Amino acid sequence: MVRKLKGNRPAQAAAGNQMDILKQAQAMQQQMLQVQEELKGKELTVSVGGGAVNVKVNGQKEVLEIKLSDEILKEAASDKEMLEDLILSGINEAMRQAEELAENEMNKVTGGINIPGLF
Repeated sequence: MVRKLKGNRPAQAAAGNQMDILKQAQAMQQQMLQVQEELKGKELTVSVGGGAVNVKVNGQKEVLEIKLSDEILKEAASDKEMLEDLILSGINEAMRQAEELAENEMNKVTGGINIPGLF
């Protein structure tokens, strides 16, 4: 005769593992929120055109400041397109660096796991 044991040990163990995974995911989510908040305070400044255009952004890819040198403003009177290209170039490079910074900071939390929609 086979005797049944009370309770379902494999199911209980699986439920315990699921709870541990859920707790880890919640802790990771909190850490990611903290990193996103910290990225607001991290600033990057990119200089293009030999210092003619400086673009400052934060780690959340918000443009904080654009500075133009006096020389480039004088040249812009006769070559508006050049100034526009330099500004665009500066913004694009600043955004690329901010994205890289954010990825590196998040990878510290996620261990490099690709989480869709994170950024």
